[in-house]
Amino acid sequence: MTNRNYNQLQHCIDDYLERQGKREIDEMEANSVLASEGLMDDDQSHPGRPLRELLALMRDSNLLPKNIRQSLGSWIIRNSRAFQMRQQIFSF
Repeated sequence: MTNRNYNQLQHCIDDYLERQGKREIDEMEANSVLASEGLMDDDQSHPGRPLRELLALMRDSNLLPKNIRQSLGSWIIRNSRAFQMRQQIFSF
């Protein structure tokens, strides 16, 4: 996956979070959003699996952004724009 493709996925998720007024979503909801936009297919028998596999590859190659974390086997994806803004405010 190229950096451009990843940015497109992240932009789509950020837009969804802002429209819904949410701060974060799990990988199943994010994969559903990406599938509805035609950016990534979803596995109907295992919802969220394609995105989980992508995130695991990014984690294993140390490319996972700071706004995405894994907690108790589930992936939590926060709005990257809000996350970057918060980091700028608190970096003195």
